[in-house]
Amino acid sequence: MKNQRFQKQQGFNLVELLIAVTLLGIGLALAVPAFTSLTKKDRIQSQSSEIQTALNYARNEAIRLNDNVVFCHSANQLVCSTPSGAGWEGWIIRRAGANIGAETGDVLRKGVIDRSVVKVSSNGTLSSALHVIRYNSQGLARFFGNNTPLSAQIEVCIASAEVAENLYSVRFNSGGRSEVVRINNAGVCP
Repeated sequence: MKNQRFQKQQGFNLVELLIAVTLLGIGLALAVPAFTSLTKKDRIQSQSSEIQTALNYARNEAIRLNDNVVFCHSANQLVCSTPSGAGWEGWIIRRAGANIGAETGDVLRKGVIDRSVVKVSSNGTLSSALHVIRYNSQGLARFFGNNTPLSAQIEVCIASAEVAENLYSVRFNSGGRSEVVRINNAGVCP
């Protein structure tokens, strides 16, 4: 019988494996909250940028078409409507009709809002304008039923204390210009 030598086995022993798993768990415990915060921040930035881009598009279309164009809340992606207390469900851009809810022509652009992630709402001035921004042929923002200048804001919010600036205010003025302002609202949505 030949003399067999024991070969040194390669791999992990149980203690080394437990140490590696423990270190991995600690690393994940530190990284997951930061990643979650980053994901939420990305979602609120994305939604507010989409709304600002849509406002600019509606303004440009009003000028291009030489007609009144509306940007408004829409529950069905076809006509303007009043949002529920839970916030905006979506929005549309269309040529203005004789009344709110009687818009004309094709939907020029539309968007859906994932209310499980963000809350989008109108401030008091925009609520009194029935959640409709009408751009006239000069690209000026006006109340729907008259030519009164409209300056207001659409608020995009995530109810999370993990995000330092959890409220983005998409503000527009009667001249038709818009901007996004980030606000630390202590994790609370209006």
